[in-house]
Amino acid sequence: MSDEAPSLTDYFTFGHRSCDAQWADVEAAADAGKAEDTARAWRRFEASLRRHFAQEEEILFPAFEQTTGMTDAGPTFVMRSEHTQMRGLLDQMAAALERGEAQELLDLGDTLLLLIQQHNQKEEHMLYPMSEQALAARWDALREELDRYPTHS
Repeated sequence: MSDEAPSLTDYFTFGHRSCDAQWADVEAAADAGKAEDTARAWRRFEASLRRHFAQEEEILFPAFEQTTGMTDAGPTFVMRSEHTQMRGLLDQMAAALERGEAQELLDLGDTLLLLIQQHNQKEEHMLYPMSEQALAARWDALREELDRYPTHS
């Protein structure tokens, strides 16, 4: 990101791209048959993705809901549901890695990637722009809160 403070959309989109790059590291290590590197890359990826979900669910979504009044059937409801589905896959992937089944990890990762791509499109083209508009006056304070969010949840 540049020296200028990122917009809400840029901030969260950067998080998506960072997680994508970390997953590529997992794939590269697994494809090379490097178990320790795969495990290390997996831990980074899993922690980053779970942190991203938590930042959205604990900071962004509540702020958006409070400001817009959209809760039960709004976009954040759908995003939370998809996060839950993806967390289930993360749990399965972690179990596969623990069993030493790198190919299963990668196969489950292919499924996760499809879900993430669809999910990210909805966030980047719908939710983030809506949030950016609704939360413009609060963005600086929210960004500071996001930046302070713990790295390991």
